Amino acid sequence: MTTLAAALFGLSLFGGFCSGLLGVGGAVVLIPLLLSVPPLLGLELLTMHAVAGITMIQVLVSSATAGLTHRRGGATHLPAILSIGIPMGAMSFVGAALSRHVPGIVLEAAFGVVTGVAFALLIKPSPGEDGAAAALSFNRLAGVASGGAIGFLSGMVGAGGGFVLVPVMTRLLKFPIKMAVGSSLGIVFIGALMGSIGKILALQVDWEHLLPVVAGSIPASFLGAHVSRRLPARVLRRILLGLVFAIFLKTAWGVAVQVA
Repeated sequence: MTTLAAALFGLSLFGGFCSGLLGVGGAVVLIPLLLSVPPLLGLELLTMHAVAGITMIQVLVSSATAGLTHRRGGATHLPAILSIGIPMGAMSFVGAALSRHVPGIVLEAAFGVVTGVAFALLIKPSPGEDGAAAALSFNRLAGVASGGAIGFLSGMVGAGGGFVLVPVMTRLLKFPIKMAVGSSLGIVFIGALMGSIGKILALQVDWEHLLPVVAGSIPASFLGAHVSRRLPARVLRRILLGLVFAIFLKTAWGVAVQVA
């Protein structure tokens, strides 16, 4: 294994764990890490387009692994997965296919804006944050619209969209956070599947660098999902809030440096 491959494998362990723990797919963590850590170690600099292709397929793999674990624990809602996931998948494909024509700095800026919106939605606890899912109902039209919008943006930047799905599902669609975490992974899987097809057709997947990322994500996402099922809902929200804020600051700083 080369030094770069080892570094990518190590970074993917963290991203995969966050995927299973928080239902975020892992790209919200991996995108800034893959862009910034290799150069700090004196290794090859990966472009935003290359990173977007890698993380889209990483999200596909980690969301499948962690989503199955959450499903076995009863923390998924199939009607929500289909209502939100199908339009999200369709628009993720469109966003991924169009992203090859968008400059990397624009993709990074869009990623920062979406992360900022997710943070704003998470600041205040949702009503019924610790509630059960037995009588869960939601506005399906709002779910379809949210899925389409999130899918397009996530397809553009190579993220699965879970980092904004969970805040949208808890604040706007009134899901208990544990049900939002588990269901978002099923939704993210649909979106990542279509987004991955788009990235592959657009020739934006660096297969050599993808393999160590996928290899680390699978066991780490499985472990993260098991830990998530044992943590209180308020703890999960606070961890997600801190993570999203840190990623927002890092992305905003990176864009500001490039613009300056």
